[in-house]
Amino acid sequence: MTAVVGPDVDRASASPPTELTVLERIGQPFGLVALILLFLALQALYGAHLPLFGDEAYYWAWSRQPALSYFDHPPMVAWLLRLATMLATSEAAVRLVPLLCTGLSAWLVQALARDVYGKRAAVIALLCFLVMPATQFNVLVVTPDAPLMLFWTLALYAGQRAVFSGGRGWHLLTGAAVGCALLSKYTAILFPGALLAFLLLRRRDVLARGDSWLAMLVAVLVFSPVLLWNSEHHWISFAFQYGHGTSPDAVLRWGPWIGFLAGTAMIVSPVLFVVAVTAVLADKTRRDGPTAYLSAFFLLPLAFFVWKGLFHKIELNWAAVAFPAATVLAAGFIARRGLGKTLAAALACALLLSLAIRFPVEMGLPAKWNPLNRLYANRAAVQALLALRRPAEPLLADHYTTASLLRFYAPDHPVVRIPTPSRYSQYDLWATNQPPSTPKGLYLAGSERGRELALACGRVALLRVFAFGAPGFIPQTFYFYRCGA
Repeated sequence: MTAVVGPDVDRASASPPTELTVLERIGQPFGLVALILLFLALQALYGAHLPLFGDEAYYWAWSRQPALSYFDHPPMVAWLLRLATMLATSEAAVRLVPLLCTGLSAWLVQALARDVYGKRAAVIALLCFLVMPATQFNVLVVTPDAPLMLFWTLALYAGQRAVFSGGRGWHLLTGAAVGCALLSKYTAILFPGALLAFLLLRRRDVLARGDSWLAMLVAVLVFSPVLLWNSEHHWISFAFQYGHGTSPDAVLRWGPWIGFLAGTAMIVSPVLFVVAVTAVLADKTRRDGPTAYLSAFFLLPLAFFVWKGLFHKIELNWAAVAFPAATVLAAGFIARRGLGKTLAAALACALLLSLAIRFPVEMGLPAKWNPLNRLYANRAAVQALLALRRPAEPLLADHYTTASLLRFYAPDHPVVRIPTPSRYSQYDLWATNQPPSTPKGLYLAGSERGRELALACGRVALLRVFAFGAPGFIPQTFYFYRCGA
C-alpha cells in the first residue's frame, strides 16, 4: 500500500512512481464526480425509507410555516426543506437536503485540497471525507449541520482564493458563503473568528483591502433576516442558543470532557485525526501560508469547543465545522510524505466505524449505542396512533418532536398542539398566534401523562400503552390518549 500515494509531481522535485497514476486517474473530474455520485446513490437507497428522526420532522414542520427565522435555529434548513418537498412529502424528499449538501461539500473539500496540495491530495481528501463517520452522520438525517457544512466549506474554499489570489469576486463569494453559513447555524460565527485570527497573525495586508470590508458587509446583509426576526422577538433565539451551549457555573466536568475528546477523534476517524494534528505540528506548517490557513480553521473551532466542554456537555456534531480543514490537512500530509499505509489504516478505520452507524445490529453494537434507536420506535408509535384516529380528529403530543412526527405522517399534515408542559420550542411561538381553546383529540406521549392532560383538557381516556422492541434496540413505551372524549 505504500506505493499508492506520494508527493504530487507539481509539489515535489522528484517525479512520482508510476504506481501513483491510480490516484491521478481517479483525480480526473469524471472520476471525482463518479465517486461522489456513487456515494450519494448508495446513501439514497439506504435512507429512502428510513424513518424520520424527531428533529428532522421538526425542521420539516418549520418549512410548512415559512419565516425569516425560528426559535431554535436560523432558517436555512427550513427553506431548503420547503424546496425539497414542494412536489412530494416523504422521507426520500426530506433526505434530498443532506444528500445534496453533502455531495457539494465533498466536491469543495477536494477542490480545496487540489488548490493547496495537488491532484493526489484532492483524491485522498475526497475519499477520507466521504467515509468518515462525521460525514455519515451528516448525510443520514437532515439537520442544520448539512447546510452549515456546505456553506462553511464554500467559505473555506473561496476564502483561501481571496486571501492568496485576491480578486473581488472571491471576496464577495466568501462574504456570501459566510452569511449563508450563519443562516444555517449560529456555530458559523466561528468562521469569521478563525479568519480574523489568521489574518492578524499572518496576512494583515488582506485586512487593508477594501474588498475584505465589502465581503464583511455582504455577510451581514445575507444574515440580516435572522437579525430582523430576532429584533422582533426580543432576541430569544440568540438567548436560547447561548444558554444551550453555556454552563451557568464554572465547575469542571472531566468525564464528559474526556468523552467529547474521544468522541471527536472517533467521528473523524482516529487515524485521520492524529494525522491532521501531526500536519499542524509539522515545521512546514508554520512556513506555508495555505497550510497555516487550514490549521486556523481546524484548531480554533476545535479549541473553542474543547474549552467549552470543560464546563458544559458538548454534542459531537457541534465541532464538525473543524473537520473539512482537518481532512484537507491530513490529505496533504499523506500525499507529501507518501504515507500509503497510513491512508489505508485511516480509510479502514473510518469505514468500520461508518458501517457500525449504518448497520448497528449487524455489526453487533450494544443496544444502548444504537444510533437508530428512536427512529423506528417513533414511527411505529405514530402509525399505531393514527390507526385509532377518527376522520379529521385533531392531534396532540407531549413534545415538539412527537408533534412534528404526527404532523408529517398524518395524511392531511394537520397542525398539532402541545397541551402539556414541555421544553419551549417553535410550537410555543406558533401557539401565541392561535385563539385559546380547550384541547381535544388524540394525544401521543412518551410517558404516562394522564394527570397533566386532564388538567389541560378535562376528560381523558387512556386508549393504549404501546410498546416497541426489536433485537439490538432499546425497548420504548408510548401512551395513547383521547382528550375531550
